[in-house]
Amino acid sequence: MSLEILKKYKIKAKKWLWQNFLVNDKAITKIANLIDVEGKNIIEVWPGYGALTEKLVNLKPKSLNLVELDPDMIEILNDRISSCDFDLENIDFNINRKDILKYEPIVKEYSVIANIPYYITSPILRHFLYDVENKPEEMVILMQKEVAEKIMLNFKNKSSVLSLMIEKKSDVSYEQDVPKDFFVPAPKIDSAVLLFKYNNKFEDIDDDKFLRIIKIWFSATRKMLVKNFTNWWFEKDYIIQLFNELWIEKTVRGEDLDIAMWCELVKKINN
Repeated sequence: MSLEILKKYKIKAKKWLWQNFLVNDKAITKIANLIDVEGKNIIEVWPGYGALTEKLVNLKPKSLNLVELDPDMIEILNDRISSCDFDLENIDFNINRKDILKYEPIVKEYSVIANIPYYITSPILRHFLYDVENKPEEMVILMQKEVAEKIMLNFKNKSSVLSLMIEKKSDVSYEQDVPKDFFVPAPKIDSAVLLFKYNNKFEDIDDDKFLRIIKIWFSATRKMLVKNFTNWWFEKDYIIQLFNELWIEKTVRGEDLDIAMWCELVKKINN
Protein backbone atom coordinates (compact mmCIF):
# COMPACT_ATOMS: atom_id res chain seq x y z
CA MET A 1 0.00 0.00 0.00
CA SER A 2 2.76 2.47 0.90
CA LEU A 3 4.63 1.88 -2.36
CA GLU A 4 1.38 2.37 -4.26
CA ILE A 5 0.90 5.79 -2.66
CA LEU A 6 4.47 6.75 -3.52
CA LYS A 7 3.86 5.84 -7.17
CA LYS A 8 0.41 7.43 -7.33
CA TYR A 9 1.65 10.83 -6.19
CA LYS A 10 5.11 10.48 -7.76
CA ILE A 11 6.67 11.28 -4.41
CA LYS A 12 10.37 12.06 -4.31
CA ALA A 13 12.27 12.52 -1.06
CA LYS A 14 13.71 15.96 -0.40
CA LYS A 15 17.32 15.82 0.74
CA TRP A 16 17.10 19.18 2.52
CA LEU A 17 14.36 17.70 4.75
CA TRP A 18 16.27 14.44 5.25
CA GLN A 19 13.25 12.49 4.04
CA ASN A 20 13.30 8.68 3.99
CA PHE A 21 9.84 7.14 3.75
CA LEU A 22 9.13 3.96 5.71
CA VAL A 23 7.24 1.67 3.32
CA ASN A 24 7.26 -1.72 5.08
CA ASP A 25 3.65 -2.20 6.19
CA LYS A 26 4.48 -4.75 8.90
CA ALA A 27 6.99 -2.41 10.51
CA ILE A 28 4.55 0.51 10.26
CA THR A 29 1.77 -1.53 11.87
CA LYS A 30 4.05 -2.66 14.69
CA ILE A 31 5.06 0.95 15.43
CA ALA A 32 1.42 2.07 15.50
CA ASN A 33 0.60 -0.65 18.02
CA LEU A 34 3.47 0.01 20.44
CA ILE A 35 1.22 2.20 22.55
CA ASP A 36 -2.48 2.23 23.34
CA VAL A 37 -3.95 4.60 20.73
CA GLU A 38 -7.69 4.05 21.06
CA GLY A 39 -9.41 7.00 22.71
CA LYS A 40 -6.10 8.85 23.23
CA ASN A 41 -4.69 12.14 21.97
CA ILE A 42 -1.89 11.45 19.49
CA ILE A 43 0.63 13.80 17.89
CA GLU A 44 2.39 12.43 14.82
CA VAL A 45 5.57 14.24 13.81
CA TRP A 46 6.57 14.35 10.15
CA PRO A 47 3.80 12.05 8.85
CA GLY A 48 4.87 12.46 5.22
CA TYR A 49 2.22 11.04 2.91
CA GLY A 50 0.39 9.32 5.77
CA ALA A 51 1.56 5.69 5.86
CA LEU A 52 1.62 5.60 9.68
CA THR A 53 -1.26 8.07 9.87
CA GLU A 54 -3.55 5.56 8.18
CA LYS A 55 -2.67 2.88 10.75
CA LEU A 56 -3.22 5.29 13.64
CA VAL A 57 -6.60 6.40 12.29
CA ASN A 58 -7.72 2.77 12.15
CA LEU A 59 -6.92 2.45 15.87
CA LYS A 60 -9.49 5.20 16.62
CA PRO A 61 -7.68 7.82 18.67
CA LYS A 62 -9.65 10.61 20.31
CA SER A 63 -7.58 13.15 18.40
CA LEU A 64 -4.77 12.99 15.88
CA ASN A 65 -2.63 16.06 15.26
CA LEU A 66 -0.11 15.88 12.43
CA VAL A 67 2.88 18.23 12.43
CA GLU A 68 4.42 18.45 8.96
CA LEU A 69 6.75 21.06 7.47
CA ASP A 70 6.67 19.95 3.83
CA PRO A 71 3.79 21.68 1.93
CA ASP A 72 3.84 18.98 -0.75
CA MET A 73 3.19 16.29 1.86
CA ILE A 74 0.36 18.35 3.32
CA GLU A 75 -1.19 18.65 -0.13
CA ILE A 76 -0.99 14.87 -0.54
CA LEU A 77 -2.50 14.30 2.90
CA ASN A 78 -5.41 16.61 2.10
CA ASP A 79 -5.96 14.84 -1.21
CA ARG A 80 -5.99 11.47 0.53
CA ILE A 81 -8.54 12.81 3.00
CA SER A 82 -10.71 14.02 0.10
CA SER A 83 -10.36 10.59 -1.48
CA CYS A 84 -11.56 8.98 1.80
CA ASP A 85 -8.31 7.07 2.31
CA PHE A 86 -8.67 7.82 6.03
CA ASP A 87 -11.75 7.02 8.12
CA LEU A 88 -11.85 10.15 10.28
CA GLU A 89 -15.28 9.60 11.80
CA ASN A 90 -15.36 10.68 15.47
CA ILE A 91 -11.67 11.68 15.37
CA ASP A 92 -10.55 15.25 16.04
CA PHE A 93 -8.09 15.43 13.14
CA ASN A 94 -5.77 18.34 12.33
CA ILE A 95 -2.79 18.98 10.08
CA ASN A 96 -0.34 21.61 11.30
CA ARG A 97 2.22 23.07 8.93
CA LYS A 98 4.84 24.02 11.44
CA ASP A 99 8.40 23.47 12.57
CA ILE A 100 8.06 20.82 15.27
CA LEU A 101 10.49 22.72 17.51
CA LYS A 102 8.03 25.62 17.52
CA TYR A 103 4.94 23.48 18.03
CA GLU A 104 3.19 23.73 21.40
CA PRO A 105 0.68 20.93 22.14
CA ILE A 106 -2.70 22.20 23.25
CA VAL A 107 -3.95 18.99 24.86
CA LYS A 108 -2.65 18.06 28.32
CA GLU A 109 -2.62 14.28 27.98
CA TYR A 110 -1.13 12.98 24.76
CA SER A 111 1.42 10.68 23.15
CA VAL A 112 3.96 11.43 20.42
CA ILE A 113 4.90 9.22 17.48
CA ALA A 114 7.74 10.44 15.29
CA ASN A 115 10.14 9.39 12.52
CA ILE A 116 13.07 11.78 12.80
CA PRO A 117 16.50 12.22 11.15
CA TYR A 118 19.72 12.21 13.16
CA TYR A 119 20.37 15.93 13.22
CA ILE A 120 17.12 16.73 15.02
CA THR A 121 16.93 13.78 17.43
CA SER A 122 18.32 15.60 20.47
CA PRO A 123 16.41 18.87 19.81
CA ILE A 124 13.08 17.05 19.50
CA LEU A 125 13.66 15.05 22.67
CA ARG A 126 14.57 18.22 24.53
CA HIS A 127 11.56 20.03 23.07
CA PHE A 128 9.03 17.50 24.35
CA LEU A 129 10.79 16.58 27.60
CA TYR A 130 11.68 20.12 28.66
CA ASP A 131 10.44 22.97 26.50
CA VAL A 132 6.73 22.41 25.97
CA GLU A 133 4.37 23.32 28.79
CA ASN A 134 2.33 20.14 28.51
CA LYS A 135 4.65 17.12 28.49
CA PRO A 136 3.75 13.89 26.65
CA GLU A 137 2.84 10.77 28.58
CA GLU A 138 4.95 8.70 26.19
CA MET A 139 6.83 8.96 22.92
CA VAL A 140 7.52 6.41 20.18
CA ILE A 141 10.57 7.65 18.28
CA LEU A 142 11.97 6.08 15.11
CA MET A 143 15.59 7.19 14.76
CA GLN A 144 18.91 6.05 13.38
CA LYS A 145 19.94 2.78 15.02
CA GLU A 146 23.39 3.96 16.06
CA VAL A 147 21.80 6.84 17.99
CA ALA A 148 19.29 4.50 19.64
CA GLU A 149 22.04 2.08 20.64
CA LYS A 150 24.14 4.92 22.03
CA ILE A 151 21.23 6.10 24.16
CA MET A 152 20.63 2.61 25.56
CA LEU A 153 24.36 1.98 26.13
CA ASN A 154 24.64 5.26 28.02
CA PHE A 155 21.72 4.26 30.21
CA LYS A 156 23.37 0.95 31.11
CA ASN A 157 27.03 1.88 31.38
CA LYS A 158 28.28 5.37 30.62
CA SER A 159 26.52 8.71 30.93
CA SER A 160 26.39 11.46 28.28
CA VAL A 161 24.63 14.80 27.95
CA LEU A 162 21.92 13.15 25.84
CA SER A 163 21.36 10.17 28.13
CA LEU A 164 21.25 12.34 31.26
CA MET A 165 18.86 14.78 29.61
CA ILE A 166 16.54 11.86 28.78
CA GLU A 167 16.94 9.95 32.05
CA LYS A 168 16.01 12.96 34.18
CA LYS A 169 12.57 12.95 32.58
CA SER A 170 11.77 9.45 31.35
CA ASP A 171 12.37 5.72 31.19
CA VAL A 172 13.41 4.27 27.84
CA SER A 173 13.04 0.86 26.21
CA TYR A 174 14.43 -0.46 22.92
CA GLU A 175 11.45 -1.78 20.94
CA GLN A 176 12.49 -2.86 17.45
CA ASP A 177 15.04 -2.69 14.65
CA VAL A 178 14.00 -1.20 11.31
CA PRO A 179 16.35 -2.23 8.47
CA LYS A 180 17.41 0.41 5.98
CA ASP A 181 15.81 -1.44 3.07
CA PHE A 182 12.39 -0.81 4.68
CA PHE A 183 12.72 2.81 3.49
CA VAL A 184 12.51 4.66 0.18
CA PRO A 185 15.05 5.96 -0.52
CA ALA A 186 17.10 3.59 1.62
CA PRO A 187 19.35 5.44 4.10
CA LYS A 188 22.95 4.35 4.60
CA ILE A 189 22.30 2.82 8.03
CA ASP A 190 19.51 0.97 9.84
CA SER A 191 16.97 2.56 12.16
CA ALA A 192 15.42 1.56 15.49
CA VAL A 193 12.40 2.44 17.61
CA LEU A 194 12.65 3.61 21.22
CA LEU A 195 9.74 4.05 23.62
CA PHE A 196 10.01 6.90 26.14
CA LYS A 197 7.77 6.92 29.22
CA TYR A 198 7.64 10.31 30.93
CA ASN A 199 7.97 10.28 34.73
CA ASN A 200 10.04 13.35 35.78
CA LYS A 201 11.52 11.45 38.71
CA PHE A 202 13.93 14.27 39.55
CA GLU A 203 11.44 17.13 39.40
CA ASP A 204 13.03 18.87 42.41
CA ILE A 205 16.13 19.62 40.32
CA ASP A 206 15.85 22.81 38.26
CA ASP A 207 15.87 21.90 34.57
CA ASP A 208 17.79 24.90 33.26
CA LYS A 209 20.47 24.58 35.91
CA PHE A 210 20.74 20.84 35.30
CA LEU A 211 21.16 21.16 31.52
CA ARG A 212 23.61 24.05 31.81
CA ILE A 213 25.85 22.30 34.30
CA ILE A 214 25.99 18.87 32.64
CA LYS A 215 27.10 20.58 29.42
CA ILE A 216 29.96 22.14 31.37
CA TRP A 217 30.82 18.82 32.95
CA PHE A 218 30.97 17.12 29.55
CA SER A 219 32.84 19.95 27.83
CA ALA A 220 35.85 17.64 27.71
CA THR A 221 34.74 14.04 28.27
CA ARG A 222 38.18 12.54 28.72
CA LYS A 223 39.17 14.95 31.45
CA MET A 224 38.44 14.55 35.13
CA LEU A 225 35.38 16.42 36.37
CA VAL A 226 37.45 18.52 38.74
CA LYS A 227 39.45 19.77 35.74
CA ASN A 228 36.32 20.55 33.71
CA PHE A 229 34.83 22.48 36.58
CA THR A 230 37.91 24.60 37.20
CA ASN A 231 38.01 25.44 33.48
CA TRP A 232 34.57 27.04 33.92
CA TRP A 233 34.96 29.62 36.72
CA PHE A 234 34.57 27.18 39.65
CA GLU A 235 37.18 27.18 42.41
CA LYS A 236 39.01 23.86 42.62
CA ASP A 237 38.83 23.69 46.42
CA TYR A 238 35.06 24.26 46.29
CA ILE A 239 34.55 21.41 43.80
CA ILE A 240 36.76 19.04 45.77
CA GLN A 241 34.76 19.86 48.89
CA LEU A 242 31.51 18.99 47.08
CA PHE A 243 33.00 15.73 45.86
CA ASN A 244 34.12 14.82 49.37
CA GLU A 245 30.64 15.51 50.76
CA LEU A 246 29.15 13.15 48.18
CA TRP A 247 31.91 10.55 48.42
CA ILE A 248 32.97 11.11 44.83
CA GLU A 249 36.56 10.35 43.85
CA LYS A 250 38.53 13.39 42.67
CA THR A 251 39.68 11.42 39.61
CA VAL A 252 36.16 10.62 38.40
CA ARG A 253 35.10 11.45 34.84
CA GLY A 254 31.66 12.70 33.86
CA GLU A 255 30.54 9.51 32.11
CA ASP A 256 31.20 7.45 35.27
CA LEU A 257 28.41 9.00 37.38
CA ASP A 258 24.77 7.93 37.21
CA ILE A 259 21.76 10.25 36.98
CA ALA A 260 21.09 10.19 40.73
CA MET A 261 24.60 11.37 41.56
CA TRP A 262 24.49 14.03 38.85
CA CYS A 263 21.29 15.39 40.36
CA GLU A 264 22.85 15.47 43.82
CA LEU A 265 25.75 17.47 42.43
CA VAL A 266 23.44 19.91 40.65
CA LYS A 267 21.39 20.33 43.82
CA LYS A 268 24.46 21.16 45.90
CA ILE A 269 26.37 23.38 43.53
CA ASN A 270 25.86 27.12 44.00
CA ASN A 271 25.59 28.50 40.50
